[in-house]
Amino acid sequence: MILGELKVHVGCLLPWPSQMAAVLDRALTYSSVGYPSVIIPQMGRSQPSQSKTARRRMRAPERRAQLLDVARRVFGNSGFHAVSMETVAKEAGVTKPILYDHFPSKKDLYLALIDADLAVLHEDVRRALDSSKGNRERIRASFQAYFDFVDEHAEGFRLLMQETVGAEDEFREHVAEVRDQILAEVAELIVRESKGLLNRGYAEIVALALIGMVETVAQRDPGGRPEKRHEAVDVLVRLAWRGITELA
Repeated sequence: MILGELKVHVGCLLPWPSQMAAVLDRALTYSSVGYPSVIIPQMGRSQPSQSKTARRRMRAPERRAQLLDVARRVFGNSGFHAVSMETVAKEAGVTKPILYDHFPSKKDLYLALIDADLAVLHEDVRRALDSSKGNRERIRASFQAYFDFVDEHAEGFRLLMQETVGAEDEFREHVAEVRDQILAEVAELIVRESKGLLNRGYAEIVALALIGMVETVAQRDPGGRPEKRHEAVDVLVRLAWRGITELA
């Protein structure tokens, strides 16, 4: 049989039955005159995809942290009641049993998330209060810690603020407990640094005013331009410092 410049013998196309197995088991190559070789690959033998790689198995602490990161984003966008465990699992790319292995219920997941974010905020403020030299610098460092937390953990801060007025008593209690700890530490610092000029009662009022002030202002334009955020911190520091020194 002749097709243009391609000449192929029928015998090559239709092998005898005894030759069929060998033909099917290897690639068939047809050589032609004036045409490049045509290669027909083996059929029925799929090759593994190069693009699909085995998903790395996470260790338990790493998986827990990943689930909290995803939950923070999902809860931060939609709130506690609008989110299901199925949604969190889907967003995290895991099955629901894996999610339930780490967190027995949605409430447990949410509490773990709140506690993790509260621990970060508390540690940042405590470090600022302990490491700064001079009371004015302590105020600046602690205010900056609040602003940094809002800018770097926007979803987490939004959850904490939501739960201060939320409907779930247990959530509010967790937030209130850490806020009270921060308030006590700030009040203690004020009493100590005032050298007795301000008693504990006055110091707690001042501490509560400072915390409320920075929380409120830090929520305005979260993640905004750094120069604007620093400017806001400067204004708060001047306001707080003048107020405290006048009291003393």
